[in-house]
Amino acid sequence: MDIRKEFLQYFHKKDHLVLPSAGLIPSDDPSVLLTTAGMQQFKAYYLGTKKPPGPRIATVQKCFRTSDIDRVGYTDRHLTFFEMLGNFAFADYFKTEAIGFAMDFITDVLNISTEKLCAGVFSGDDKIPPDIEAYDLWLKWGIKPGRMYKFGRKDNFWGPAGDTGPCGPCTEIYYDFGDKSGCGKPDCSPACDCGRFLEIWNLVFTQYNFNGSSFEDLPNRNIDTGMGLERIAAVMEGDPSVFKTALFKTVVLNIEQLAGLKHADPKDMDEKTARCIKIIADHSRAATFLIADGVLPSNESRGYILRRIIRRAARFAKLLNIEGIFLGRLSETVISNYSTHYPELSAKKDLINKTLYEEENKFLRTLKEGNRLLGQVISDLKKKNEKFINPADSFKLYDTFGFPVELTVEILNESGISLDFEEFKKQMEVHSAKSKDRSGFDKKVDSNLAVYKKILQNPEIEFTGYTQNRTSARILKLLELKEGNALETSELSAGQDGEIIVDRTPFYSEKGGALGDRGLIKSVSGVFEVQDTQSPVEGLVLHRGRVKDGIFKTGEEITAEVDFNFRKKIRANHTATHILHWALKAVAGKDANQAGSFVADEKFRFDYFSGRALNSRELEKLETLVNERIQKNDIVRCFETTLEYAKETGAVALFDEKYGKYVRLVEIDDYSRELCGGIHAERTGEVGLFKILSDASIGQNIRRIEAVTGMAAFKHFQDINRTLKTLSAELETDYFSVEEKIILMKDSLKKSQDDLALLKRDLIKHEIVKKNSLADIKDMDMIFFDFTTSTAGAGMESKIIGILGDELLNEYETAKGGRGLFLLFYNVINDKPLILLQCSKKLNSRGINCAEIVRQLSPLIKGGGGGKPDFSQIGGFDPGMLSAAVDFIRDHIVKNIS
Repeated sequence: MDIRKEFLQYFHKKDHLVLPSAGLIPSDDPSVLLTTAGMQQFKAYYLGTKKPPGPRIATVQKCFRTSDIDRVGYTDRHLTFFEMLGNFAFADYFKTEAIGFAMDFITDVLNISTEKLCAGVFSGDDKIPPDIEAYDLWLKWGIKPGRMYKFGRKDNFWGPAGDTGPCGPCTEIYYDFGDKSGCGKPDCSPACDCGRFLEIWNLVFTQYNFNGSSFEDLPNRNIDTGMGLERIAAVMEGDPSVFKTALFKTVVLNIEQLAGLKHADPKDMDEKTARCIKIIADHSRAATFLIADGVLPSNESRGYILRRIIRRAARFAKLLNIEGIFLGRLSETVISNYSTHYPELSAKKDLINKTLYEEENKFLRTLKEGNRLLGQVISDLKKKNEKFINPADSFKLYDTFGFPVELTVEILNESGISLDFEEFKKQMEVHSAKSKDRSGFDKKVDSNLAVYKKILQNPEIEFTGYTQNRTSARILKLLELKEGNALETSELSAGQDGEIIVDRTPFYSEKGGALGDRGLIKSVSGVFEVQDTQSPVEGLVLHRGRVKDGIFKTGEEITAEVDFNFRKKIRANHTATHILHWALKAVAGKDANQAGSFVADEKFRFDYFSGRALNSRELEKLETLVNERIQKNDIVRCFETTLEYAKETGAVALFDEKYGKYVRLVEIDDYSRELCGGIHAERTGEVGLFKILSDASIGQNIRRIEAVTGMAAFKHFQDINRTLKTLSAELETDYFSVEEKIILMKDSLKKSQDDLALLKRDLIKHEIVKKNSLADIKDMDMIFFDFTTSTAGAGMESKIIGILGDELLNEYETAKGGRGLFLLFYNVINDKPLILLQCSKKLNSRGINCAEIVRQLSPLIKGGGGGKPDFSQIGGFDPGMLSAAVDFIRDHIVKNIS
């Protein structure tokens, strides 16, 4: 049975609009890194800032929860990536229908017996009554009283997300796998973690508004439900483990083949092997979906989450003796299994494989470093005759180098060393509390949102801006702005800041990264300067600014007129972003997708996904392609069409926008097609001129182009020409010889600097020989020199000091012969200590090893370094430790020279 298909068909028959899954990167929700629930793409509808495309919606949503990463593998049901089946109602049906739909689907479509079902309901507390209605509805649908469980607010109440807002009780449906699957205790219930009961469906009833002190009934109540596909699949296949379902079968089989294991029931495997297989299966699937949705490995944000699960999968593969690069093979299986439902996987197959290969290969090198550090810790513990590793050290290996505690323990056990698990868990709990991602509504909503939503109860405002710059209209509402608060008023007078709401407007409100329009609103008695146009709630347009002259009153007729020069610059830059997007794909490859943009009047920025920086020739080609299209004066067509037609034409849809049946398509000639609601030029020639100001990284695999067009680009070229003219005059040459003249000057300066360095080196060498007589220690010679005491040597870099050391050693060997020379040079560069050790190679056989001295010295000066037995260097952070370091080195040589 195709559960996804059956679910969507069922709710389609129940008058639900079926919508596709949103991406794993939330389109307009800064409160979470990744999509964590089915309702997340509809949060604007629950908040009331946007109107849903229908009162009833059903989806199968891709989800990722970072909070469960460390639990994956230790249970049969926890996953990072999962699919959530959900039905949603916005001021439509409520508890009776929601519970009825759920039970009808489970018992009639999936043919699951009510005898195997249990339900949990909200028990109530001192502020909120128990959910008797839900309890009675479950009884009506055949759930027996003995299989009904009441839980408190912690388990059976949702929200509010912030300090105030919508909230309500929730109820769960559990499947009972029977006594043999659990702990066997007579009081076993869904609250027990033994595995007998599996929560399969959660229904949230948003019926209250918490005002900060009490819970009030909402006039419009909503439904939000979610059923995990993997969990209901486990129920249908009769086993509590989601990893034994068809969703994981081929991936698990591939892992067993890679590990040289025969396909067997996980119950027949040892616990460690089964856990490793589950972790690798989950993480390989999750990584594939994350990359397909635009997440790339990095050291921050969602990129770090991807990096973490890739490395975790690779680490646990080592415990199964899987060698080399392997995640790409598993990813191909995931793509094959899921592409029918999620075609973006096959479309991004090359990017997925490339990303996994590079990240896994990078981690193999990191793993070696982690092993080296752990080996050093073990060596130090053995020297101290200690049997326990510091939990902080083991956690550092886990957090910094990605070592699982199991791998650390395994290596420690081989050396007879143990780990205090309880203390390690405490470290983990602190870490989890800090890194746990937030979920729910963003608390930072407009403080005036309640005012705006109340106003929106009036008819929607007609937007005329696609075809008009000037419109006659009538004032619907006036709002006075005082210290950020919007207060409804009947009139605004000269000098007052406020917002005007009219029934018809040509002003385009800020959205999609483009600034809102500016202009004037005029009445017979006044002038209002519109400084910004905003739409805090879908359908509502706020003209924000100040009354310049006269008085404005509610209900009076006005004329709304856009500042056309300002709009012309905005629309030229907006159209330029579309041309640039097309050109980027032509130059950098099809995976160079837009990641965001900001369109202003003077310039614009364009963010895009890319694994590398463009070189200078590619940037020139990019500029050339865009300017060629501008000069061709291609026609820009903006029209409304069906979403189906737009998809057929290959139109680009960005940022998981929620599209209805009809969409606005922006088409430039035959090469660029994007869904976009913004204002655009009528022909590309209006852009005038295009110039890239910069192309820089703003995060791992995300870059930002800043560019100018039109007169702003012309002024940029004027500035460059003025600078070039000044330089040519100063250099006494023509424009086209400036570069050659500067190169010659740089070469001359470099030669002078090299000559000066040679002079300094000769001077300091003379100073070293003059100040230092050879110290005779156990039939060897030593020279110690503090470069900070020398005018010529202060700040001298390590490379020059090393060359100087080589010369002194060569001269010594020629003059002195067989005794051997040891050099200790130390300096302070940019407030950081530097120590260089060199010695005659013959001293290595007598027990002097520069690299070993550096290794032992590292903790003392809180630094690091390395090298060879006859040459090593180390840097630190505390110059005050230099004296102690010199004494340590002297003592070490005396003790170890033979």
